[in-house]
Amino acid sequence: MAVVVRPASSPVFRSPGAAHGLLVVGEGATVSRRGALASLVRGEMGNAIVNGGLPGGDPLISVSARPARTTFYVALPPPGRHHNVDRYAIAVRGPGYTGLLTDTSTRLPGLVSIADVAPSVRALERGRRPRIRSQDDADPLGRLARLDRRLARAHDSRLGGMLVLVVLMLALSLLALLTRSAAAARAALLAPPACIGSAVAASAAGISTPWQAVTVTAVAGTAAAVAGGVLLRPRLPLALALAAFFALLFAVMWARPAWNALAVIGPHPDGGGRFYGVTNQVETLLLPAALLLGALAGQALPAVALVLAAGIAASRVGADGGGLVVYLAGFLVLWLRLRRLPAARAVAAAAAAAGVALLLVGVDAATGGSSHVTRAVGGGPGSVLGDLGHRLHLSAAAVASTWNAALLFALGIAALVVLALQRPRFALLDAYLAALAVSLLVNDTPVDVAGWGGLAALGVWLFARSEETAGRLQ
Repeated sequence: MAVVVRPASSPVFRSPGAAHGLLVVGEGATVSRRGALASLVRGEMGNAIVNGGLPGGDPLISVSARPARTTFYVALPPPGRHHNVDRYAIAVRGPGYTGLLTDTSTRLPGLVSIADVAPSVRALERGRRPRIRSQDDADPLGRLARLDRRLARAHDSRLGGMLVLVVLMLALSLLALLTRSAAAARAALLAPPACIGSAVAASAAGISTPWQAVTVTAVAGTAAAVAGGVLLRPRLPLALALAAFFALLFAVMWARPAWNALAVIGPHPDGGGRFYGVTNQVETLLLPAALLLGALAGQALPAVALVLAAGIAASRVGADGGGLVVYLAGFLVLWLRLRRLPAARAVAAAAAAAGVALLLVGVDAATGGSSHVTRAVGGGPGSVLGDLGHRLHLSAAAVASTWNAALLFALGIAALVVLALQRPRFALLDAYLAALAVSLLVNDTPVDVAGWGGLAALGVWLFARSEETAGRLQ
C-alpha cells in the first residue's frame, strides 16, 4: 500500500488503468495545502474556522515517494490558503480498482472525501472492505467533468436559493401578521418545506443552471406554499400532505441522494461539510412542519415522532445524528404540553425518549450506519462529553469567525427571545423553541440554527396563534 502526492498534471490522473475521482480536501470556506496534507494522513477533515483547518489526532499513514501494488495518487492545493470551491484529482491503481471511485461517506459516485483515504488504506492492509471503492464506468473522466460542473453550479445557486426562501418566509409572515389570515399563517409555516421540495424537484429534473434552478425554486415554492395555505386546512388534509412530503423526501434521500445533495437548498457536498442527507439548516427549517404533523396526529404523535426522528438520523437517509436528539426533544415537549401530564409521568416520558434515542442510534450503528453520534455513543460517556465539548468549541468559533456571522446569530437569538416572551403561550411554539435550544448544544452551526430558527419561529407563532387559539390542534 502507498499514498503518493502528485501534481494535478500527472499522467496517472488520466490513465485508463486506474480508478478516478474528485477529491474534497477540506471543510469550510477555505482550504490550504498544509491542512489538506494533515487531513490526508490523519483521516480527519479539518474545519477552516478551527486551528486553521488542521485536524487533531495522530497520523494513521504516511505519504510515500514511490508507488506500491495498490497506490492512492492524490493532487493537493498549491501552497497558501484558497477558497474552497475546487475539487482535486484522485486516482487509485491496484487490484479491484477500475472506472469510477465511490466513497461511502459521500454517496455521490466520483466524489471522495480526503478524510477517507487513510481509513481505506488501513482497511485494505487488514483485508477489510475500504470506504473508497470503485465501480465500472465506460467514461469515468467525462462523468467526473460533468459532476464537477454540477457541483460548481449547485454552489453558485445556493445564495439565490436562500434569498428566495428568506423573502418568501418574510412576505408570507408579514401578510399573516397584518391580515390575521389563517391561510396566510399556514402558508408562512409551509414555505420552508415548499421551497425545499421544489429545489429537490428541480434538481431531479436536471435543472442546474443557477438562474434556472433559483427561478424554478422561487416560482414553484411560492405556488406550493400559497396553495397549501389556502387548500390544506387542519386536520386531515394538512396532515396527509405533510406525511406525503416527508415520505417522498426521505425516499429521495435514500434512493437518489444526488437529487437532494445537488439542490439549491440542501447539503454542501462541494464544501466538505455535508455530502448528503439533512444539514442543520434543513433540519431547522423542516422541524416546524414535523412538529405540526405530530400535533395533527393526535394519539399517534409518539409514532410520528419515532418515524420522523429515525428518518432524520438514519445514516442512509438524513444522516443527521444531532437532528435525532433535536427532533425527539421537540416532540417530547410538544407531547407534554398537549397532554398536560403530571410531573412523575413527564419524567418517565423524558426517560423513555432518551431510551428511544439510544435505541435508534444502536440500530443505525448495527446496520452499518455511521455519524458523529454513533461514534460518540459507541465510545461511552467520556466520548459523548468530548464530542459535545468539541461541538461547543466549533459553535463559538463559528459565531466569532466574522462580524456578519455574529450579527446574524444575535438577530436570530433576539427574535427567538421576543417570541418566547409572547403571551399566551402555544404548545407548538414552545416545542420548537425547546428543540432549538437543544440544537444549539448538539450541533455546530449556531448561525444557521439561530438565524433560520428565528425566521421559522415567526411562522410557527403566527400559525399557532390562529389554529391553537381556535382549538384545532388540541
